[in-house]
Amino acid sequence: MVPSSFLLPSQWPHPQNEELLLAVEESDFEEKCNEIRNINSNLVVIGKSPADIDKEDYDNDADDDDGDNAEESEGDEFEQETV
Repeated sequence: MVPSSFLLPSQWPHPQNEELLLAVEESDFEEKCNEIRNINSNLVVIGKSPADIDKEDYDNDADDDDGDNAEESEGDEFEQETV
């Protein structure tokens, strides 16, 4: 592959092609992720019962929502002056 700095402007990829390539790569990535999920779903975790694993998955999903609000402020930083 040739670094983009060596390509002439006429050789640069067109935005439509980039979007198409990105869509194809994203599709391939999703397929690989699904394959990994299917493989992992058949694995037995030593020392945990299936109920514990399901509960852990549920708890992790709840934590994901909190990540968006990780940097909540006290409100003092954004005081507005009243006229």
